[in-house]
Amino acid sequence: MSADPGGAGYLDAIFAAIRGGASQLAAMKTWLSSAERAASLPWRFQFLGAARAAHRRAGAFLDETEERLRRLGPADQVPAPLDQLPRNVAAMRADLRDGEQHLHRLETEATSREQARSGAGRRARSS
Repeated sequence: MSADPGGAGYLDAIFAAIRGGASQLAAMKTWLSSAERAASLPWRFQFLGAARAAHRRAGAFLDETEERLRRLGPADQVPAPLDQLPRNVAAMRADLRDGEQHLHRLETEATSREQARSGAGRRARSS
């Protein structure tokens, strides 16, 4: 990667980070969908773990993208079409936050369901 914020390698790295973030966002959504379909199955936690890992990777890619974009300079001084990238990355960041909320909701639901199931099992054994 080029250290020169205006160099072609530097721009390639920005686009690679954006593609990586988009790919991980898509992976997170796929894992969340799988976790929803597996609501009462024991491997739901594996799907949620994979979604959480994809969420972390997407966040790291977006952090890298935002840092590289900052090094290019103020958005009003960056030539078109690069001036649109901060807005696009902000939209991806909002999508990531939505995914985080969805993931948290599914994790809470899965944990509650597991606690209820294990509590019912303990009560049945003690009777």
